[in-house]
Amino acid sequence: MSDTFKILIAYDGSNFADAALDDLRSAGLPQTVEALVLSVAEVWLPPQKNGEPPVFVVPELKAHYEENLEVFAAARDLAEAAARRVGTMFPNWTITAEATYGSAAWEILFRAEDFKPDLIVVGAQGVVGLKELLIGSVAQKIVTEAPCSVRVARGRVEVEPSPARLIVGYDGTAGADRAVASIAERQWAPGTEVRVVLVQDTALIRKSFEIEDEHVERIGRSVADRLEGAGLKASLAIVEGNPKSLIVGEAKTFGADAIFLGATRFDDVLTKYLLGSVASAIVTRAHCSVEIVRGKRGQDFKIP
Repeated sequence: MSDTFKILIAYDGSNFADAALDDLRSAGLPQTVEALVLSVAEVWLPPQKNGEPPVFVVPELKAHYEENLEVFAAARDLAEAAARRVGTMFPNWTITAEATYGSAAWEILFRAEDFKPDLIVVGAQGVVGLKELLIGSVAQKIVTEAPCSVRVARGRVEVEPSPARLIVGYDGTAGADRAVASIAERQWAPGTEVRVVLVQDTALIRKSFEIEDEHVERIGRSVADRLEGAGLKASLAIVEGNPKSLIVGEAKTFGADAIFLGATRFDDVLTKYLLGSVASAIVTRAHCSVEIVRGKRGQDFKIP
């Protein structure tokens, strides 16, 4: 198995997709990456036989087919333009552009099964409501069902480039450990800050399981120390309440550029990895990029 980090970038030419490309600069990604930029034309094209176009009895069907070919060609142009843009940002990356057709979410997931990326990057295209930003159905499906980590990217608004500010939600699970390990493995700019947010649902639950405050703080401090050892400026926030709202609120207060969360893992063949309700709510409502981390080659970090 190759150790090269692989990224699948879903690109549709929207402002959200462009923001996702810009967001790559602040994701702590390696200098050597194999990247695939994929654009999906949401049209149907009948299969060709021996490279020959299909024969249509009805002229209207032929005209519709030719229109869809133009849409597909435009999707290919989008992918190639995005690949060139990524190449200017990361000249050491190996970048390929592809286009396909069909249902966007399904085609991205299907291509991921074959390409086997470590990370899928998708823009947070959705609806801006009165109180929150809702991600689109395509991004939601990819986040929920992808076999690897997924970054729902929202662009940074800044006057001058600055080191990233990260939040990692930690609850002591294996998924949270993977999120911590993922941050520690990345190559961040000097001055990058990360805040470990350890949320206790209620004091009653904690006392019911006889978990002492000192033990909770020790766990959180161990995570922060691990990140400090990776060269990051790490701090710890222990809060009590609903993690769905507290982690999003902490990210706003901290001015975070990204939130890292662990996915929930199920070991049966049918479910594999699913998104927990907390992670689903955060990826939907966060003002910044959110990365859902799934296991990578057994490199889990364990709290002593």
